[in-house]
Amino acid sequence: MLSKILVDSYKVWFDNYINQFRGRYPDLIENIDIKADHCKKVCSEIVALAQNMNLSDEEVLLAETIGLFHDIGRFRQYVKYQTFSDSKSQNHAELGVEVLKENNVLKDLSVENQEIIFNSILNHSTAKIPSEKNERIIFFSKLIRDADKLDIWRLITEYYMVKEQKSVDSTGGENKTLELELPDNDQISEAVLESLLNKQIVLKESMKTLNDFKLLQIGWIFDLNFDYSIKRLYEKKYLNKIFETLPNNNRINKIRDIVNNYFQEHIKILTYK
Repeated sequence: MLSKILVDSYKVWFDNYINQFRGRYPDLIENIDIKADHCKKVCSEIVALAQNMNLSDEEVLLAETIGLFHDIGRFRQYVKYQTFSDSKSQNHAELGVEVLKENNVLKDLSVENQEIIFNSILNHSTAKIPSEKNERIIFFSKLIRDADKLDIWRLITEYYMVKEQKSVDSTGGENKTLELELPDNDQISEAVLESLLNKQIVLKESMKTLNDFKLLQIGWIFDLNFDYSIKRLYEKKYLNKIFETLPNNNRINKIRDIVNNYFQEHIKILTYK
């Protein structure tokens, strides 16, 4: 049975695993620490989401475990390829499942819970959740997808704000790994704009510039699964902060209007529930 003691032991294992990379690759510590911090903050997001939905204590712990391990493959990916781009390296979700199985981390869990964790990790970064008969796998996949997005929005908006300030101060501040090594210019791809104008998520293959990546991140709003997630995104104003870093033109303003209307429609529904 999944217990708090067991989940605490996973957190100890996680820290020990990350510390191996920190010791071996001191030049890569900045991004290793960024990803480690992200994993822990996703734990907080997914626990809040699970508790908001009144899940059982064991279900909350299962969600927390998925949050902790959802990006465990990022560390092997980064030290080997020095990128967070799956298309330029390996699928980090598949690497994560590989790491957990190699180290037999989940040996004390039931086969059912192991399958939920493995499949939720595999599903957390796909364009959409693959067809699946197991409703619990679908449900926990939706939980981790929302929690992951909420913290990525936190992480990247903080980064964009710091980068913008350092640019004003002429002190640098770029982290090309977080930008997936995309060129930072004023260009925006038509396929990216078209997706957002149709209230669709942007496919990673469509991205050619950093602005495309920012718009992809904005488009994640259309892929949120739970009311709580939309409400939290609205309150944190993450998307407003991303819009502030984009060119000020009619096409971007049209997308901003679509996003604002989407928020208003959903927040109105939440208000009257």
